[in-house]
Amino acid sequence: MSDTKRSDPAYHDNLITYLRAMLSRALRSPGELPGLISRTRHLISVAIRGEKLRARKREELGVPVPFFCIFSVTWRCNLNCRGCYAMNYSPGTELSTDEICDVIDQCCRLGIYFFVIAGGEPLLVPGLPERLASFRKAFFLFYTNGTLLERNLEVLSNAGNILPVISVEGLDHYTDLRRGKGVAEKVETAMKLLKDNRVPFGFSTMITHANLKDVTSGEWMRRQWERGARFGFFTDYIPFRKNLDESFILTDEDREYKEAELEKRRAEARPPIFNLPADEYRNGQCMAAGKGMIHINANGYVEPCPYSHFAADNIKDKPVSDVLRAGFLRELRELVLSLDNPRKECMLFSNEEEVSRVAAETGAARTEGL
Repeated sequence: MSDTKRSDPAYHDNLITYLRAMLSRALRSPGELPGLISRTRHLISVAIRGEKLRARKREELGVPVPFFCIFSVTWRCNLNCRGCYAMNYSPGTELSTDEICDVIDQCCRLGIYFFVIAGGEPLLVPGLPERLASFRKAFFLFYTNGTLLERNLEVLSNAGNILPVISVEGLDHYTDLRRGKGVAEKVETAMKLLKDNRVPFGFSTMITHANLKDVTSGEWMRRQWERGARFGFFTDYIPFRKNLDESFILTDEDREYKEAELEKRRAEARPPIFNLPADEYRNGQCMAAGKGMIHINANGYVEPCPYSHFAADNIKDKPVSDVLRAGFLRELRELVLSLDNPRKECMLFSNEEEVSRVAAETGAARTEGL
């Protein structure tokens, strides 16, 4: 069976299901509907067009074309968060805004229409929200710590293809513990600004051993809904060697508790939530290495996912289409078919020795020191 037939994910159907869920919950808050409906309609239209193009390009290239791209556009940040994966890198020469937009344009021409914009803090990239707003054939989840949001409120409000995602860690003391004293208050202000200006937004939370019971509770989820968040992403703490915080590491008991509690929250469905990477494995195989996603870091290296810091190619040297066909990502797609993942962890991170072997055989290297 060909690479494309064996590994193409059903992300499009999952996306449409998720959008319908998000919109149905929002019907209970009519004042917010114009912004949410316009963005949802735009995303659906982009998805329909993108899926047709992606299917065609998949056949032309002979390899899977990912459904979405996670783009860490800068390593710079105005905060110093405990356990941040970006701190594992050695900050180098970042991509310019023009280079970032050129890569996005390449992706759009391949049918990759859904982008997660991350960092560092992407609002530190001058003029980036304005440039993203011009990509009418793409849609962006824009991750931000919220502390710089006020100066960018107008463009985020007017951009029909950008949904802000605000980072929050639970009750105020958890946010301040991880992100710095006083940050929780700034996050509260950012969410209020978005809600008052009827800008649809979501939240993002790293689940750790410390905050697990707080952030999976019905009370805390209701609080995010009241703040105005209409969707949410939970990300399990990944224990990288650098910037490691052992008090954050999830135990097996934590994972069982988390799964049970999140099922209850999904039944309540306000707001709808995703838990990554665990939900990735609810619906099939690992989506990394181009099967469903790629990660482009701020130095231009194309990694299989944000938690597997290896790359053979840089978009400064090679177009995205050629990177997808290259040996490193192709071999990783074969590797994950042979791996088990009973704990629903990041498969490539938990099998780093195997990934390192594939990297050595295909000319890839660790990106943390590049």
